Amino acid sequence: MLQGSPAAGRIQDQRTEDGDSSASTNSLGSGNADFPPGDPGIYQLDVTLRRGQNLAARDRGGTSDPYVKFKLGGKEVFRSKTIHKNLNPVWEEKACILIDNLREPLYIKVFDYDFGLQDDFIGSAFLDLTSLELNRQTDVTLSLKDPHYPDHDLGSIFLSVLLAPGDQREA
Repeated sequence: MLQGSPAAGRIQDQRTEDGDSSASTNSLGSGNADFPPGDPGIYQLDVTLRRGQNLAARDRGGTSDPYVKFKLGGKEVFRSKTIHKNLNPVWEEKACILIDNLREPLYIKVFDYDFGLQDDFIGSAFLDLTSLELNRQTDVTLSLKDPHYPDHDLGSIFLSVLLAPGDQREA
């Protein structure tokens, strides 16, 4: 989170609630004033959403129709396809996300799609971008949690991630 900078208020004002389909997919902020000298400023995060395991059932039949949202700075930057009636979905979907603040974690939220109704929250997790090694493919397992029920096991999400400085992106 940007602190003490004039951009901090603007970024917070632009945040939208879940379900707002008008959320922008552009994750670039207004500048790189918060980065130390020598920091490239912009990074590219290549994420492969691999699969989910033992996701919580949210439908009457004991299954869920899961999909995943990636959010950065309060904005949705990627949404996966929905896998119907599956608690162990396989997505194998790739997303390329531009990052201008490594201290802002990637927020991963999993939902159960419900036709015509509000989608059910399954669980969420944070990916600490500062923990990633630059230019190294990393497999990540994230345990899903619900802040209201911290002791519940809601399943896991498996990702492969690669963080690279923006100026080293392949054309």
